[in-house]
Amino acid sequence: MDDKLLLSISTLCFLGGFIYAVMALRSGSHNPSRWNMTIIGLGFVFQCWFLQVRGQLHGRCPITSGAEILVFISWAIVLMYFVLGKAFRLSLLGTFTAPMVFVFQTTALIFLKMGDTGAQRKPEVDHWLEMHAALSLLAYGAFALAAVAGIMYFVQDRQLKSHTPGKLFYKMPPIRYSVDALIRLLGIGLLLLTIGIVSAFFMKEFPSAGHLIVSGAVWVIYGLLIAIYVMKKLTPKRLAIAAVGAFLVALATLVVLPDTTSPL
Repeated sequence: MDDKLLLSISTLCFLGGFIYAVMALRSGSHNPSRWNMTIIGLGFVFQCWFLQVRGQLHGRCPITSGAEILVFISWAIVLMYFVLGKAFRLSLLGTFTAPMVFVFQTTALIFLKMGDTGAQRKPEVDHWLEMHAALSLLAYGAFALAAVAGIMYFVQDRQLKSHTPGKLFYKMPPIRYSVDALIRLLGIGLLLLTIGIVSAFFMKEFPSAGHLIVSGAVWVIYGLLIAIYVMKKLTPKRLAIAAVGAFLVALATLVVLPDTTSPL
């Protein structure tokens, strides 16, 4: 099956999952998560299929262009939601995640339609480079999910202060769960990014100074964010806002400086 068609189906699944969840919540349904999870799960299957097709095309990890990087980050976001969502008791995290994934994959589709570079094969694959790139993008997936948890916290906080919370508020877990999930996701992302950066030093072709500076800057931003919160110098609300801001900065490094942030 055509890879762009696979990505289109996946993208529509995430849009459909978000629309269904919103409609279910507005109607006062008490159990919208089952169908919502099914639709998002279907979108994840087509994500995997797309990445598998692109991986066969390149003969390597399918992160050779901006479009593929956006899809890979989207895949990482959904994967971490499935793995960690229940553990963090954040069933509604998928509802907040779906629109982000939809935007990322729609942008990727536009890039692919405008100009697909085709196969990007190399005579010899550097496994350390593949590990570095894949783990770094998985870390971005964790940071994205932390930003979503931050948005959830902000929504809950606003609803509490309004004294007239809507239906969405009663579907959310206790607000402290959003904070716990946020800080844990930041920790997971920082750990993955640390391993990714360390693996870069074992690559056959040593990474450029610009690449190391940008990767190191993202690591420092998140490291300081966690450290300041642990030292009780940051309120949960400010942590939530900072998590969103930090992810936007991290995302900008992929968009604005592709030559230094991507080793591929």
